[in-house]
Amino acid sequence: MKIIKNINNNVSICITSSGIEVIAFGKGIGFKKPPYEIELSRIERTFYDVDEMYIPMINDIPEHILDISAQIVDYAKNILDCPISANMVFILADHINFAIKRARDNIQVQLPILYDIEHLFEKEMKIGKHALHLIYKKSKVYLPKEEAACIALHFINKDGVKGNNPAKRQDEQIIEEITKIIEKFFDTSIDREEFNYSRFAMHIRYLIRRGENNELIKNENPDLYESLSQSLPEIRNCIIQISEYLKKALGYELTDEEHMYLMLHTNRLCGREDCTMPKH
Repeated sequence: MKIIKNINNNVSICITSSGIEVIAFGKGIGFKKPPYEIELSRIERTFYDVDEMYIPMINDIPEHILDISAQIVDYAKNILDCPISANMVFILADHINFAIKRARDNIQVQLPILYDIEHLFEKEMKIGKHALHLIYKKSKVYLPKEEAACIALHFINKDGVKGNNPAKRQDEQIIEEITKIIEKFFDTSIDREEFNYSRFAMHIRYLIRRGENNELIKNENPDLYESLSQSLPEIRNCIIQISEYLKKALGYELTDEEHMYLMLHTNRLCGREDCTMPKH
């Protein structure tokens, strides 16, 4: 392997015998002026297909943080069913570095969607909790549960995972179709970048998982559903269309209780988006 550029004393950009450019980590490999050949035994870890935008941040992140991040990604590969981008190590290291600084400065992070992440993305949350354990073990810094959810979000985020798996792609397609139903019904445009829309989308993902696992909510409060249907008739009519679409797309019918929760989330979304309530 040939080193063509040193990033610091322990990190270099190399070219493999196959002509592929990689980021290589190894103690002292960057002391010598490149280019030069280096024995593979001196390389501790390599990363392929790293986006150039992440290379400069390597000098700003302590090496033990990069090592922690790499260990978290290795753990995640055994948990998730899809390949993870090499960029994730650097994205995660940058987050962890700032999270530790925040903790030392007694700055707390508020994450309103913590509950949703815990219940909707159990695998990713498991990775986040493992990450906090590893960070404490290696750095003696305690990070709150909110940081576990923040780390989980990096694995939920499409940018950190190579080619979303079929289930995630299907979820996104279903969420988009439901959003279009709402937009058409209320003749409105929904901002998909807003936080409230993110919460709505997470509810739909959670609903899909419940349906797949035959765990749809049942018989919790039928009186409340009837009352809500009477007070929000147009929302209810919209939800009926969504329910019919989900039956065709996924093959199961929503319970009254699932209708109720979907009404509440849709009403909140429409309230924030100032949906016009047409008469149908």
